[in-house]
Amino acid sequence: MSVRAWKRVITLVVILIIVSLTAGLAMVTADRKTLENEFDEAMKNEHIVDLSEYGQMTREEMDGLFGYFGKVKSNGFMDYQTKYSNLYVENDFQFTDNPDEKICYLTFDDGPDRNNTARILDTLKEYDVKATFFVIYKDYKEERELYKRIVEEGHTIGVHTASHNYNKIYASVDAYLDDFERCSDQVEQITGVKPEIFRFPGGSVNSYNVGVYMEIIAEMTRRGYTYYDWNIGSGDASASYVASSKIVDNVLNTGKSLNKKIVLFHDGTGHKTTADALPQIIEGLLAQGYKIEALTKDVEPVCFGYMD
Repeated sequence: MSVRAWKRVITLVVILIIVSLTAGLAMVTADRKTLENEFDEAMKNEHIVDLSEYGQMTREEMDGLFGYFGKVKSNGFMDYQTKYSNLYVENDFQFTDNPDEKICYLTFDDGPDRNNTARILDTLKEYDVKATFFVIYKDYKEERELYKRIVEEGHTIGVHTASHNYNKIYASVDAYLDDFERCSDQVEQITGVKPEIFRFPGGSVNSYNVGVYMEIIAEMTRRGYTYYDWNIGSGDASASYVASSKIVDNVLNTGKSLNKKIVLFHDGTGHKTTADALPQIIEGLLAQGYKIEALTKDVEPVCFGYMD
């Protein structure tokens, strides 16, 4: 399902580009029939068919796409597409995974935290393994140093938005981009590294973004970014306190048949037991035959399915 979901994202982006280049786009709101004809022609493109694995879109999906085009300005762009000029990365979306290789990606959301993130980095260094940190905006000296330490020690740093405020960031595509840019620019200014991957707060599909997530995904993909959900949850945020033994059990005894695991942890305030559990988790994964590596944009994403 994750592969199909990701291909469907790319399909939407390709359709947007093709139709956006047509001469009749400025008249979209006045002439739906013209757009339907252009859409039908676009869907005959062999690359769209190959990517989508669907013969055609449903009427509901077409209506949603037409609604999107209805907001396009006469110059062929949405307002937000002309802003946030620093939010572009180079990406050919060519993934290099080996499906037969057992590999696990440890990912940490909501940091950095001066206590938990520091301890997690110490453990990763001790075991000589790399991980991925989806960070939020922090501007205290200790946290700024942790941004740098993440990068300097060979881990991947990604964006988890600046505020992590669901109501704020999912109010619109513009709101999401504005919040994302604040975090991305902060990380780049401190570390010299521009984040190329990101994770949605709450995952790519959740009750807060149900009306806007497809548009955000299409826009972020257009800008070259890759997002990552997860297929193993550590459960470390399922309650105000989760015992380290429970976190270990959740990670090591879930999805044993999966060759590729992307594990969700949290390293923000209140997640001391996540740091406590990490040594046993690393040892257990290695004993199960997994390599442990950091995510990069060349790793094919695990994406949640679309809500129909």
